[in-house]
Parts: sequence; C-alpha cells; structure tokens
Amino acid sequence: MTECDFLVIGPDADLEGFFWVAGQGGYGIQTSPAVARTIAAFATGGDVPDDLLALGLERSDIDPTRLQRGSRDP
Repeated sequence: MTECDFLVIGPDADLEGFFWVAGQGGYGIQTSPAVARTIAAFATGGDVPDDLLALGLERSDIDPTRLQRGSRDP
C-alpha cells in the first residue's frame, strides 16, 4: 500500500526493466481488470485506456515518479 492509498503503475525511472504495480491494497480484485488493461497499454507503448481517461484517471496520477518527487497525492 502506498502512503497516499493510490495505485502506482509504470516503469521505474532509475531501474531499467522494472515496472511498478503497487498500492492496490484491499481493492486489488476490484481494480485488477482496469490495472491489467493499463499495464498492457503501457507495455505496448500506449497510454491510459480512453475509458479510464474519461473517468478522470491521468497517467501522472499513477506514475511512480510522483513518489520520488515527494508527492503523496495522485
């Protein structure tokens, strides 16, 4: 679980080949379909799926670098 209780999904900025998928907490079962589609999109060079963008999710909300910048808020 992250300090902000929000997902972290994306490649690590410093460790090549490492991909973050963390912070699902007790909502892993509920979020897993959307997380899986997002991971697949990122792995193939895409972005957050359009339907999730329409719900207000931005890539910066889940980007692991926000934690390195010290931002606890998505």
